[in-house]
This record gives sequence, C-alpha cells and structure tokens, in this order.
Amino acid sequence: MESLPQSAMLTQEVLLHRIANRIRQSLELREILAATVAEVRSYLGTDRVKVYQFAPDGHGVVIAESIQAGRLPSLLGLNFPADDIPLYARELFVRSRQRSIVNLEAAEIGLSPMELEETGEPLRSQPIRYRPVDPCHVEYLTAMGVKSSVVVPIVLANSETGTHKPPALDVNAQLWGLLVSHHSESRQVTDQELQFIQSVVDQMAIAISQSILLQRVRDQAQQEAHINHVTALLYTTPTVQLQAALEAAVEAFAGSGGRLYLLANEPTQAIELYTCGDQPQHLDQATKRPIEENLLWQNYLKSALPSHSAEAVRPWSVEWMRSVYALTPVLDATDPDLSLWAISDIYKEPLLRVMAPFFQDSKIRGMLILPLTYGTEVVGCLTVFRDEVNTEILWAGAHDPDTRQMMARQSFEVWRQLKSGQAQQWTEAELKLAKAFGERFSMAVKQYRLYQQVQGLNSNLEHQVEERTAQLQQSNLELQRSTLELQQSVDHQQALARIIAKIRASLELDAIFKAAATEVQELLSADRVVIYRFDPEAGDGSGEVVSEAVLSEFPSILNAKLSECCMGKSRLIAYAKGNVRAIDDLHQAGLTECHVQMLAQFQVKADLIVPLLVGDRLWGLLCVHQCTTTRHWQQREIEFTQQVAAQIGVALQHAVLLGRTRQQAKQLSEAIEHLQRTQTHLIQSEKMSSLGQLVAGVAHEINNPVSFIYGNLSHVSSYTRSLLKLIELYQQHYPEPNAEIQHYAEEADLEFVASDLPHLLASLEVGADRIREIVLSLRNFSRLDQARMKPVDIHEGLDNTLMILQHRIKADSSHTEIAIVKQYSNLPLVECSAGQLNQVFMNLLSNAIDSLRDTQDQQREAGLPQMQGKITVRTEAIDPDHAQIVIQDNGNGIPASIQHRLFDPFFTTKPVGKGTGLGLSISYQIVEQHGGKLECISHPGQGAAFVIRLPIEQRKSEAIQQGTIQPSGDPAVA
Repeated sequence: MESLPQSAMLTQEVLLHRIANRIRQSLELREILAATVAEVRSYLGTDRVKVYQFAPDGHGVVIAESIQAGRLPSLLGLNFPADDIPLYARELFVRSRQRSIVNLEAAEIGLSPMELEETGEPLRSQPIRYRPVDPCHVEYLTAMGVKSSVVVPIVLANSETGTHKPPALDVNAQLWGLLVSHHSESRQVTDQELQFIQSVVDQMAIAISQSILLQRVRDQAQQEAHINHVTALLYTTPTVQLQAALEAAVEAFAGSGGRLYLLANEPTQAIELYTCGDQPQHLDQATKRPIEENLLWQNYLKSALPSHSAEAVRPWSVEWMRSVYALTPVLDATDPDLSLWAISDIYKEPLLRVMAPFFQDSKIRGMLILPLTYGTEVVGCLTVFRDEVNTEILWAGAHDPDTRQMMARQSFEVWRQLKSGQAQQWTEAELKLAKAFGERFSMAVKQYRLYQQVQGLNSNLEHQVEERTAQLQQSNLELQRSTLELQQSVDHQQALARIIAKIRASLELDAIFKAAATEVQELLSADRVVIYRFDPEAGDGSGEVVSEAVLSEFPSILNAKLSECCMGKSRLIAYAKGNVRAIDDLHQAGLTECHVQMLAQFQVKADLIVPLLVGDRLWGLLCVHQCTTTRHWQQREIEFTQQVAAQIGVALQHAVLLGRTRQQAKQLSEAIEHLQRTQTHLIQSEKMSSLGQLVAGVAHEINNPVSFIYGNLSHVSSYTRSLLKLIELYQQHYPEPNAEIQHYAEEADLEFVASDLPHLLASLEVGADRIREIVLSLRNFSRLDQARMKPVDIHEGLDNTLMILQHRIKADSSHTEIAIVKQYSNLPLVECSAGQLNQVFMNLLSNAIDSLRDTQDQQREAGLPQMQGKITVRTEAIDPDHAQIVIQDNGNGIPASIQHRLFDPFFTTKPVGKGTGLGLSISYQIVEQHGGKLECISHPGQGAAFVIRLPIEQRKSEAIQQGTIQPSGDPAVA
C-alpha cells in the first residue's frame, strides 16, 4: 500500500474538522453533500467523487457530484437500474459494512470489511483483501473511462429515515446509498485514505439522518400551518368562510379541485355546494344534479355514522361492497378509518365504474372523500381532486454523447423514460391531515347551519314583529335552547376530556369512579349518579354500589348491596349487548313490581341506565337518578353518558391489565424470595449439622480423658500425702542418712518438692475443672438433641456462648481486652430451640467482637491509643409474654445508608473472604420463626445494639408442631 499523496495540502484531522463544520453550517442535504464530495475529491485528487442514493425499488440516482473538468463526464441527476449494482454486492456492503476498491490496471478488487462477518464485531484492523475483479465489472468501468474506483456504503442506523433494506441488513437500519470515487488513471488507495473516506461517510450518515428528520418536522409544521389557516377561516370571523376554507384545504393537498357539499337536514334548509378548480360533470345536465346525489355516494355518506347494530358488519360500507365485488369474505367494518375514502385512481376503483364517465372530460385521476358528521347526523361531504401526473426519468448516458459511455448506454434499453397519466397515492400524512380538516369542517358546517337558522328566524321576525310576538318569543326560546345545547355539548366534551385526563393520570379506580360520577351528576343536573358493580360470582344481577355522587338532600346509597335481581335475565342480556335504558317515569315504564320497589326505596322517579363493559363482559352499570320528579332524557344526554361509560370501561380494562401485571410481579418476587430462603436454609442446615456434630464429638472425646484425669487426681493427692508422710517419718527416726541419700536429697531439693507438690496437684485439679466447664459449654451450645422447642434458660445460653468466645475476648499482642458487662434480670424459662438461639447469640457476639477489633485496628494504624472495648449483654421481661435480649457494643456503629440491608442474604460489609453475608440473615429468620423480632439500633460513633424480642411461650402453630424450625449453622456475620 502506498502512503498518503505528497500533494495533500491538509491533514485528515483538519479536513474532517472542516467537513464537520460545513455540515453544521447547513441543514439542507443537497448543500451538505455537495460540499462534502468537493472536499473529499480535493483531498483525494481523483477525477470524480459522487453520492449515489438508492430508491426503494433498488435503483439509484446520483444526487451529489464533484468532478475534475475534462477528465470524466458528469453523472449528476442520472438514474442507474437496480441490476447495475447486483443484490449480492449490496448484501456485501451491509453484511459486514464492506468497502470495495477496484484497480483496473491490476485487474483486482479489494474488499475491506469493517466488521467480522461471523459475529458482527468490529475489526480492530481493517485489512484489504484483493481478488480478481469480475470481467463484466471491468468492461463497465472501462466503458465509463474509469480505471480506479473506491466505493464505501452509507448505512443509516435509523430505519425510519429510508426504505431500501437488503435482506442481510439489521431491522433497525437501511442502506441509504454509496460514496464513490472514480479516477481515469490507475491509482493505489492507502489505508489512511480509506479510513478518511469512512470517517467522512460516518459524518455524512449523521447529517443525512438529521436532514431527513428535519424534513419530517418541516412537513409536520407545514401541515399544522395548513390546519391553523383553515381553522382561522372557519372560526375567527363572524360568518364562516366556507369557500375560502375549501380553497385552502385543496391547496394544502396540492389538489386540482375540490367540493364542499352541505346536506339539508332541516326542512327549511337547502342543499349547498361550494367548488373550486377542476370539476366533473353533473349527473343530469338539465337539472344540474351534483355527483354527490348518486346513490352510491349517498350510501357511503350514511355509512360514516356509527352503527348501533349488535352485528359486527355494517349494513353498508365500502369494504363490504368491495368484498361482494371480489367474491371474498366480508371484512369487519369496525375500523374507524373506513369513513375516509381515499381513491388513488378512480378508473381502477370497481365501485366507481358507473361514475367514472362523469370525470372523463377532466384531468382528475385521484379523489379523497371525507364525510362530515356531527353527533348522529351527516352534515355534508368534503371532496378533494387530484390530476394525473407525467414523470420523466433520465437514465445514465442519455444526456452526454461522450464515447466513454457508449457501452454503458448499450446496457439500457430505455434512456429517457416518459410516464404519462400517472395516479398519485394518498400518503398517510395526507390522510391524517384530512381527518383533522374533517373535524373542523364538521363543527363549522354545523355552526353555519345553526347560524342560518338563527338568521332565518331573525329575518322572519323582522317582517312579523307586530303580528307574531308570540312566535318571536318562541323563536328566541329555540335560539336560546340551541345555544344552550351547543354550550352543553361543549361542556360535555370538556367533562369527557377531564375524565380521560383523570384516567391517563391515574389507574386508581376509586378516584376515576368518583370523578366520572361527579362530572355526570353536575353536567346533567341529576340528583344522584351511581356506579353499580355486578357480583362476578353470582351471575344473577346482584352486586354493590361502588361509587356515588349525590345531592345532600337525598340519602346516600354508597356500598348498598342488592342480593336479588329484579331486572330479569333478558334485561341483563340486553345490557351485555350494550343497550341503554332511559326511564322517563318509573311508574309508566312497564317495569316489574320488584324492580319498581327496588328503585322506589332509593326515591328514584326517573332513571338512565348505561352498561359498563370490559371487553365483551358486562362489569356493571352507570345509573343516573332523578329523585325529585320525572324527567325526559335527551339524546345528547344519553350520548354523553355512553361516552363516559365507554371511558370507564377503558379504565377498567387498564386496571385489569395493571392488576395482572402487579400479580405476576408479586408472584415473581415471592418466588425469588422463597428461592433465596431455601438456598439459605440448605446452606445453613448443612453447616449447622456439621458444626453441631463436630462440637459434640470434640466435647465427647475431650470429656473421657479429662474425666479420667479428674477422677484420679484425688488418688494421686492421697498417695502423695502418704509418701510425704513416710519421708517425714524417716527423717524423724533416721536423722543421719548415709551420704548417698543425703546427696540425692540435696540435688532433688526434697524440701521444695514436699512444699510445692500439693500446690501443683491443686492447680491440676483447677485446670481439669476448667476443661470440664469448657466441654460442658460446648455440649450445651451444640444442643443436637434439643432442636425442637422446649423451655430454656436464656442466661445459660449466653454464658456458654461467651465461654466459647473467651479466647477472642482476652487481650493479645495487638488488642486490649474486651470488657463483658452482664445486666441479667430475672427471666423465666423461654420456650425455644436452644441450638438455634445459641447460634443467634454466637452471630451477634461475634459481630460485636469483630466491630470492636476493627475499631482498635483503625486506631492503632492511625497512631491513636486504643479504646477500651465493651460489650453489654442485657436481658429483661418487657411484658408478661415477651423477653428481650440486647447485645450492645461501643464501636464505630453502622452507617444509616446500609442498615436497611443488614438482614439481606449474602450482604456483608466485611472484606472478601472474611464474611459470607449469611449470619445476620439467618439470625433474623431464626428469630422470626420463633415468633419474635430482631432489629438493629445504631448511630455513627455510638456503637450498635441488636435487640431480640422473643415470646416466652410459643404458640402451637402448625410449623412448630411439625418441627419445621431446623438447626442453622454458620456463625458468619453480615
């Protein structure tokens, strides 16, 4: 490989910095790419550097280029067929981010992968592997006048920024294009140049993704501007500007024409039609009958209304008709988007065959039909037209007669491709924009019709003011009622929005129920609103009132339970289908006597009942009560109550899902906790069993020889006294022994032996007593034969444990002695497992000793005098049924940040190898199994106190009766 060209004027770092600055200075993709390829070509010194972008169908187009004049022809703006870069080559580009380098002089192509193909891991070094180049590839490049080329793929990490995805590409990425360098002469490519090009491509990928996302933001902002403009025309003026709003809507879709058709829903109203741009012919030229009066069109408008039928398929819909035409199964018509009919090509839509002739004299090719609905009525229809379009594609070689492109030109059959009469597809963004326009036009048309009614009434009143005073008053009342209805409709929507916000803000059903009941009671001016829940186990309609909003003068029925069903099974089935029941007069509704009596006890005179459904299951009822008088329920009131019930149903579904999630989380947590406890018990049981057997065995083996020694000490003492008495008698009766005896007596110091031997025997007896006490303490501590519950002397267990730990309490070369302060009170025998409780004492006392020794070590290392360690063991009966044991030290204490974790399994504050993290956890479990409580009280610098509270008598629980409390063992500390 060659080194960097000597002609390079800038280092890679400087050039990359300049390219990055160029990218930051502009958000326009064309400008960024043009500046980048110019910088790369200037650095490489090659004849052409271009950016090649892939289309969704695989073909590509050159969108940016920098060339050396006169060396190679320009390819900017030219398209290349998909087979120019075969699928396998694109697969290599993305499978391991492979770059290709072609040198025609050596007839070699070099491949430089960035990732290991088997694992997908990045390669630390990126060697270039050369192989013979494909002859077809050689001919193609030779025909274009290229002798050296470098190709680096541009892969974007975000799949939302493009659509071209070879099969091997990751699901979250896309092959956006290629950065290509061409040279008309043979040229070696260095590793540094390849790394530089890859760095530039990485910067370009970021800039391309940002530019694409920026364009989406701009498109969205443009749509919002269109919506705001149309909204301003419809709502911010005294009179609705429907014509101007129609023209603005058509302009927003870049349409060629549009129509706004207003239905006559009242006898006094007339059909109105607003048009702009290109239009189709009338259905009847003589009567000027508009195309909206075609039966197909009218049926489509009616199908836009929500169906109240229990069947899953609408009586008539576009999808239903298409299924009939195609002899395919009828589709479910519950999709809310079916009310929007987007037709890309009216001549390919089977349902529009009878209407297509009316469009033949125009250039209209596409059509978007949007029914305008308000409540339960269709107020009109908004239609936008689009003309057919002509497209032209220039394929590579079409514009330049340069002989170096002759072979390339021969590889394509069509160089200039003209397409006429093309239909444009309606995009998802345009459909969303259409829905937004539909909502605003629907409300504006309804207000416009109301305004027409008001204007008509006012005009009529002006001509008949003296003659029809009564009619004028009635008209004013109707106007007020209309205004009130409109205001009530707005209030209903606002209340519904508040309920939805409450549902989104919280999944607490009680709060949601209360908010919904209160909103309905206030807006409908009802005396009482209740939410009634059916008993899911009964199935007969019995249940309970779970929420209520009631006026103060009426009794509350919250939590009232109905044990008998007075509705009847047929009524429950009707409610399960979503049927609503409005009772204007309790005594005129034909209810059963049982049902009338049930409602009468709550003072109900009129009732509105809406079912609460969770999916397909009847959960309960939303009931609105009028207790002062009878009441006629308006349709808008029923619709509002249904909307609230639907939102409550959504909240119930969310609560069910949340409950399942919490239950699963709880079960998982309990399973993990049970597994940890089981693991701890297994470890502890095994260790304690081994330790207990070892201690008992050692105690037994020591006890035998010690008993032998202790039993014979009295005989040795007696024999010794006899021998000494005999020697004394010899000395009295034979005061002058021979020389040999006298010499030996002097050497043996017989007088000292006679005086010291009794003392020696007394010391041996004291030592034997001491060994017997230690053996007895070991046997008492192990208590292998006392694992089950029995009355135990707590003080004996504490003393035995302290006896075993005596060697750690005494002073040594590094530490002072730890003082043990016993503050025992008069305790009764405590019913417990002695072996396990001794283990708890061992764990806590060992922890206290370790804490004091650590404190003394820290003081010694700091050159400070060691503190006097002290452990206080205090017992007391805190009440007639409970005993308390406190083990307290005067060490450094335990930080508050970790106190809550002291009893967690495997948590330890000690260095690795000095603690298992099981001691305190097991001690906590042992105390808890005894029905007691273990807690830690500690303040930094004031030591730590572990408090054990135990019941004096154990309850005869099933666990204790079955002996489930097992010996645990390792005295490891936390």
